[in-house]
Amino acid sequence: MKKVKFAIIALVACLGLSSCSSDEMLMPDEQSKDLYNAYQLKRDANGAYSIDINVNNDVTIGKIKNAATNTNELYLSNDQSVQKSNYGSDLWFNNENFKIELISDNSSKVPSISITDDNNKNLQKTDSELLKEYSISLNEDGSYDLDFKVLNKTSVGFVHDKVNDIYEVHLEESSESQESNSYVRTFEKQEGELLQIHFVNHSSESAKGNAMRIRRPIIIVN
Repeated sequence: MKKVKFAIIALVACLGLSSCSSDEMLMPDEQSKDLYNAYQLKRDANGAYSIDINVNNDVTIGKIKNAATNTNELYLSNDQSVQKSNYGSDLWFNNENFKIELISDNSSKVPSISITDDNNKNLQKTDSELLKEYSISLNEDGSYDLDFKVLNKTSVGFVHDKVNDIYEVHLEESSESQESNSYVRTFEKQEGELLQIHFVNHSSESAKGNAMRIRRPIIIVN
């Protein structure tokens, strides 16, 4: 009889240890939740870029500009000893390309946004530029919103290049005014795949009078 009681006690103890082990195994998954809920990267009418990140409570953000890779490394942490820096602006490097990485101290994943554009925030806009401003936003449900404004009398078309999986926004001068100069498109991004958006500017300005297509800006979300 004593042996039976011992067996039962041993079984209960074993189940208790198993339950504790299971709880301990779940903790890293809970801790690996994103430290931010959403973000918005925006280029204003002057060509300046800024990013706004909606973080969870008690999350601090620090920025390191990595000139070797033209990357703005944004570090998100629950460590209150890390001081929050002015990460929202000054995203440009010396050339027309830059990248933003969102590095969380509780996750090995590093989401990023790459931009190819003219570094012309200090230059006056020309009449040939049809795109006034735009933003790309990550929503809390995981979808992405592209919100942009164009000059008056600009024709806007949307094309999906299925071969290269690129979403193209075609801009071209028009003789007629549009009903609206503001546009919003929502995109779904699959895990492990790129979201690529190209603004394709149609221009007839060339040495031989031939039409040209200039892809700028280019947005790549990884």
